Amino acid sequence: MTTPLQGQQFNPEEEKILEEMTTHWRSVWNAAPVQALTRIEDAAKQMIMVTTGLQGLYVTLVVFSTIHVQIMVAPGGLPGVIILPLFCSPVLCWLVSLFYATRVFVPRIQPGIDFNEISVSAWRKVKETYGRANEEKLRWLQFSHRWLIASFIFVLLSIVVFLVLPSPPATPTEPTRIIILTPTPQP
Repeated sequence: MTTPLQGQQFNPEEEKILEEMTTHWRSVWNAAPVQALTRIEDAAKQMIMVTTGLQGLYVTLVVFSTIHVQIMVAPGGLPGVIILPLFCSPVLCWLVSLFYATRVFVPRIQPGIDFNEISVSAWRKVKETYGRANEEKLRWLQFSHRWLIASFIFVLLSIVVFLVLPSPPATPTEPTRIIILTPTPQP
């Protein structure tokens, strides 16, 4: 399809193509707000899965490691009470991120919108309402993402501190004793 010169008319084939393109992009434009809500909610679901998985993994690593012993016996420098919040801060960041990601799914009543309204501007009100809902949900998702990034920074700091801390003191191990019970003869 070539662009006609000014004042020149489209031929019937070009008009048909132009009308099909207009119809297609109009339907895309009408469906965009609804699809944007779906995409934001899908991203929030992924954010929830990531944060809960990271929380479970991190808590398991901290509980089953010797990190708490290493923190409490850190010589000089920083006492363990000051270092311990550094290791708890990623979990706090993940909880805040989880809170913001779940806010995406909180239903809100949109004032001023009536799906049963029949007027010339009703479609515009619905489209604007979807746009405001998209913006609000996207804002919550962005907050969640920022807290997730902050948690990674705290995890990296925790790893560096963990590597700098001295290893925990060795506990003396006793040799394993095996006791063999033999039956005593009865008279």
